[in-house]
Amino acid sequence: MKLKILFVVFSFFPNSFGTGGFYPYGQSNGDTAVGKNDDSSSPKIPISTLFPFFNHQHNHLIVNTNGVISFLKTVSTFTPNPFPLDDDRRLIAIFWADVDTRNGGTVWYRESTNQTILNRATEEVRTYFPQFFRFQATWVFIATWDNVAFYGCSNCDIRNTFQEILITNGQHSFTVFNYGQIEWTTGTASHGDALTGLGGVPAQVGFNAGDGRVFYVVNASRTPDIISVNHMSNIGIPGKFAFRIDAAEIDNGGCNTWGTLMISPRYGPMLGGQYVVIGGPCMNPDDSIQILYSPIERSFSCRRESNYSVVCITPMFNLTGDIKIVLIIRNVNGKTRRHSGVYTIVNPAISNNPVRRHEPEKWINGQQYGISWDPQAFELRGSERIHIHLYTLKEHLNKQLVWEKSVLHDNINNRRQIFYISLYSEGYVGTILVTPAIQTEFDIPTRGIWSDIFAIVPTQEHSKQLCFSWLRNEVRMPGVSSDDLPPCPCTLQQALMDTARYQPDPDCNMINTRKQDLNCLYRADAQHCVRLSAPGPFGKDNVCCYGVDQNLIDSRIKEGGTLQRYHYLGGEGNVPYLTNFYYDVLPYLHCCKYGSSVDLGYEGISVFSECQDYLHFRNISSCFNYVPPRPGQYVRASVCTSFVAQVTNISDKVEVRLNSIRVADVIINGQTQDFSDVSWLRYRGVSVLNLPKYSGNSTGREIMVMFADLGVSFRILATQEVLNVMPIIGNIHLKGTVSGLLGDFDGIPTNDLILPNGNVLEPNATEEAIFQKFNTAWRIPSTDSLFTYPNGRKYADYNVMHAAFLPTFFTSVASSVTPEAVELCGNNTDCLFDFQVTGSKEIAQETLDFTTKLEEAEDAAVPVIACPMLRSTEGGVWQSNSTLENAKAVFICGMGYRRKNPCIPTICKNGTWSNFHPCFCEKILRLTPSSTLQPTHTATPVLNDNSDLLKSISSKVQMMWFTIGGGVIIIIIITLIASFVLCFKFRSRERSTRSTEGTSSSIGTIGSLSGYRKYTGGSQKYHGHFNTDRGQMYSDCHDDSTRSLPRYNVYENRAFRYSETDSRYDDIPFREQRHPDILY
Repeated sequence: MKLKILFVVFSFFPNSFGTGGFYPYGQSNGDTAVGKNDDSSSPKIPISTLFPFFNHQHNHLIVNTNGVISFLKTVSTFTPNPFPLDDDRRLIAIFWADVDTRNGGTVWYRESTNQTILNRATEEVRTYFPQFFRFQATWVFIATWDNVAFYGCSNCDIRNTFQEILITNGQHSFTVFNYGQIEWTTGTASHGDALTGLGGVPAQVGFNAGDGRVFYVVNASRTPDIISVNHMSNIGIPGKFAFRIDAAEIDNGGCNTWGTLMISPRYGPMLGGQYVVIGGPCMNPDDSIQILYSPIERSFSCRRESNYSVVCITPMFNLTGDIKIVLIIRNVNGKTRRHSGVYTIVNPAISNNPVRRHEPEKWINGQQYGISWDPQAFELRGSERIHIHLYTLKEHLNKQLVWEKSVLHDNINNRRQIFYISLYSEGYVGTILVTPAIQTEFDIPTRGIWSDIFAIVPTQEHSKQLCFSWLRNEVRMPGVSSDDLPPCPCTLQQALMDTARYQPDPDCNMINTRKQDLNCLYRADAQHCVRLSAPGPFGKDNVCCYGVDQNLIDSRIKEGGTLQRYHYLGGEGNVPYLTNFYYDVLPYLHCCKYGSSVDLGYEGISVFSECQDYLHFRNISSCFNYVPPRPGQYVRASVCTSFVAQVTNISDKVEVRLNSIRVADVIINGQTQDFSDVSWLRYRGVSVLNLPKYSGNSTGREIMVMFADLGVSFRILATQEVLNVMPIIGNIHLKGTVSGLLGDFDGIPTNDLILPNGNVLEPNATEEAIFQKFNTAWRIPSTDSLFTYPNGRKYADYNVMHAAFLPTFFTSVASSVTPEAVELCGNNTDCLFDFQVTGSKEIAQETLDFTTKLEEAEDAAVPVIACPMLRSTEGGVWQSNSTLENAKAVFICGMGYRRKNPCIPTICKNGTWSNFHPCFCEKILRLTPSSTLQPTHTATPVLNDNSDLLKSISSKVQMMWFTIGGGVIIIIIITLIASFVLCFKFRSRERSTRSTEGTSSSIGTIGSLSGYRKYTGGSQKYHGHFNTDRGQMYSDCHDDSTRSLPRYNVYENRAFRYSETDSRYDDIPFREQRHPDILY
């Protein structure tokens, strides 16, 4: 496969055909010289780091006199053979010709980790390859052919000087070619002229993989034009070339005329402020450059960094996923060029947070806390001092949810290891932004780095008020029912296996180690939670959490999961993460964690009064009627190197392919993805979770490919040698509709060997018969292949050329199993087979580990017997460590209640609670606590209903007037008026409460409804509408209509939420009256 490039020299660079652009070389710089010779080379040179080249790692190299660096063997050939070459001739030819240093000149080389050299190499890579602007060189190799003559010269004063630089950071590698004077192209043995060094077969410049297929060649190679290579370039600098060489294909540096955008980072935070480098099109110094992000109507200015790149800053977005960006370049004559690309906005739940909050579980409003940040972040580049901002998300009288910005501290030394801030805010959700103290004029969006989004903990009394306000407003909302959602997995093992319907909760899981200090911050009793892989009906979610006993947590007793009105992934009218956090997570925290009254019940178990009210509107998660998915069966194929899947016309194409450098690559629609800064990315119809996996002394990857809408996922375990793939099917509607190598998923093992023509192969068929009749029949044609083939290869190389391939069957190796294999594998036949066929202990060990995981998945796929959740009653809950078979449940009463009737424990038997009798609690009559707040949280009186609330207000009003005084007559008149008003309000509230009784059953709750009638606020529900006495919350909100959900608009880089209806929190306390400072 021959690749050619057209080299163009741009007029804005000066000519430089000397050695001014060379790296220092020679004996004075510590170089080693190759002895004077013809067609020889250096010895094999061990190098101190692995050097990636053509998707292979190399630990040594050879400097060949004839203008070549090779990796597997020496190159003594004096006439350059045309690429591609086989026989492991993996090489880089900077100027492959017949050099003879006996006639003059020296070949020098050295390995370098000198910081000055590394800094220069780093800057060159960042300049010529803008998408690698974060690259940091760790190793450089310099080879210089200094003033060398050619073989057979009669005029040996004709000389060439050229230099090759190899650069790597261990994962990516680059090379720079520098050409000085070039006066000859050919030796006489290659039919060149002895006097001029021209003619014959001239020099070749390029790269060869050594497999006879993959190569790259400069188009002037082996032609007389190669004499002008010092006037050529692929980066616009005469005599200089730059290439990226670690991947399967060679990439050019610099810019191009067609302007395909190269965006780095390829993805970034939803909150914006990211430093993005964009390369591809060439840009002149006087060009005006703007960028347009597709969801935002206005464009933003960008700053030109070089002829190859610009820097843009991202604004705040209200969505996640891929968006189109357009770079608009306008020259001085007004001519405009537009170049488009794709940028991915990452959900805040999975974003990296360069700003870290120390001890995040202790952050309370009004106190001091430590933060630290990455001083090397490019968003802070060029500034020695920084500002620290607090952004708070608040809902105001203007019915908008906005980010309000305040400066906590300014002009702080950027190199501080930790800095303590004073947290004073009247907001409820916050995040911290660190920005450079110097902002240039092009930074229209604020440039900076963010912390996580967190709840600001107010006083307990304030939390109570927030909880009560939420409860009052929640009654007016449609119920959050679990009827149309899948039940939770019953055990942690099932939750880890069921990746077809559930995904790990980014905020609380045991598999992602990126945010350990924030993990399970708001669900302290959980070690792992899962959420629906995609939003359920009306955008709902179901959060299932598991404790240290690996059972599903009952959130009435411990901090676990509940139903959620909004999914964190977003949806129509639902801002990803923020809507869920503000309207689901935050109320939970104020009702169950920060403001709840706590009492040690009779059994010594904490019961949260307000939390029980919260759970009336956010049902606890249950695993009743849960049916686990089925994992696919193991297919005996020793070495699987690539896997690809796609839902036709619905999803992007996902391929996972082994890579000797990065273990495995994730390739989406033919493009390799970068997971260096994130572990989780979502694409059209599919999401990919990419995690490190450690097994023994080896490091691999665990990659989960999840098609949520289809209900199918694939768990892929990758090591350097093999991919092991476990399919998981969680969609019962696929039963009997699947076909192919893994059977038909109808629960009948005997008919899995169905041929494409509908015939069924006998289940006891031999391995040979299965291969010849079944496997061969399901071989895909080239027109149906989803694979992207490596450079130089195609479908026929893996199929047509191997049509007669006959694999080794276990029956043929069973009798020759070695003691070494038995010692490793025991009686595991799959492990024994792989050991015997491949001879690799590593592959056999991976097979053994994978079969163990498959057995665990099969165990998790066995249905378990579970009982339904026992309903709560007013003031009481049933407490149990699980709802599985033989689980024991005990009834307890909470604060201010005691048991009304004798109540015995009940045990789960065969899916029902045996000997179950309803249990009830009754209120304990007690004196009203003093209104003076004490230091402990239990001093706050609990107002149980509207009449209590009104009586409390009445007593306080009367006490106030008695204190002020004014005369007996005035007191009597005011008392009569107050009594009349209170009586009228009491009767009005009583009528309103009765009017809502008929609609209570639609609020999908567990237990008695009396616990939340005190929060109704006088709501009424009519057919097709949902109205309140404070304003219409929903307009024409039928059961099958789309909810009028809170959402954000982004306009002129101002982020705000608007609702088509009135405010959600009518009674929220301490609301500010001033106009908010809208974020930009």
